[in-house]
Amino acid sequence: MIPVLVYDRGQCDPRKCTAKRMERFGLAREVPLNRIPPGALVLTPSAERALSPADSKYARHGLVVMDLTWAHIGEMPEVRGSRPRKLPYLVAANPVNFGKPWNLNSAEAVLASLVIMGMDEQAELFVPRFNWAPTFLTMNRPLLDGYRAAPSSEEVQRLSDEYVESITGDRGQFRAPGRRGSGNPQTEG
Repeated sequence: MIPVLVYDRGQCDPRKCTAKRMERFGLAREVPLNRIPPGALVLTPSAERALSPADSKYARHGLVVMDLTWAHIGEMPEVRGSRPRKLPYLVAANPVNFGKPWNLNSAEAVLASLVIMGMDEQAELFVPRFNWAPTFLTMNRPLLDGYRAAPSSEEVQRLSDEYVESITGDRGQFRAPGRRGSGNPQTEG
């Protein structure tokens, strides 16, 4: 099992916060910004590289989800010494952002990351804890399977871009909120 870490800005309702829920169920541990281990994978929309199966070798340092609201996503802090990664195109299944691309909550971002990196046993722990998890996996299964089979970040990004192009008809026109490039693991609660 890899350590799942949460940097929580405390901006969302604690009763609805999936980061807090991951902590309560022992699926994640909250850490202050200065306690994020060097070399950890940090999910951030400002990353240049997409998360890929090749990143699983770095996961032993930790997988960090930055938990802040969509209204404050521009305040995402940078973590020195980390390996920033963005998630490729995926569609949210959570009740707040159902059907919205890239608008994943923190638990969806972690679940998707675990699946992409081939950490099925750990990913399965999310399914009984989040009622939307089976729907998220079903809705995104073809994409997740493709990303998981990709050998590199570049290939994951290519697959993501091709899918976006296939549904919009114009490569590069459909962008994730708050991001100039495509692909975004922005998370909320």
